[in-house]
Amino acid sequence: MDEKRLEKAMVALQNGDGNALADIYELTSRGVFTFVLPILHDYQLAEDVMQDTYVSCYDNIKGYKVGTNPRNWLLTIAKNAALSKLKKRNREMSYDFSTDNHPDGVYYLGDIDSPTIALANKVLAEDEFNIVMMYAVGEYKHREIAEILHLPLGTVTWKYANALKKLKKALEENKTEYERVRQLEEI
Repeated sequence: MDEKRLEKAMVALQNGDGNALADIYELTSRGVFTFVLPILHDYQLAEDVMQDTYVSCYDNIKGYKVGTNPRNWLLTIAKNAALSKLKKRNREMSYDFSTDNHPDGVYYLGDIDSPTIALANKVLAEDEFNIVMMYAVGEYKHREIAEILHLPLGTVTWKYANALKKLKKALEENKTEYERVRQLEEI
């Protein structure tokens, strides 16, 4: 149902209805943000790229072909904007993204603030993290993730299941460590 509403909003924007951009934003902003955050590893930069994506969508809406996947079209814009931002940022300073975290180690995703997300970012490979975030936070289906990432559906479901196993094991280890520390504090 959202896909039909999104397609309708894209057509309305193409026909000059600037208000349709609000519908497009409402239907896709969470997914766009979730898609670019693992690329950028920076919350503020991801927000900037998300906003740039909608400006670019507005500016380039005539290039959208009706009947194609509007979500993929937006994510392509978002990916290009994110990569462009990374290139610009890397020209400005050298930076190791593998160690970049939010100051307290937690990524903030609106009302989904969670140390579990930080743990997932720490223990999962980048592709596994992207798949989990797109599924759990971005609310994409495995089939949609496969299309977006240009992977076979079986690969996406396998990586997702493996990622959940890794995350579950890490959560259990953290819980055991937490319980051990509490017991030591009580002594």
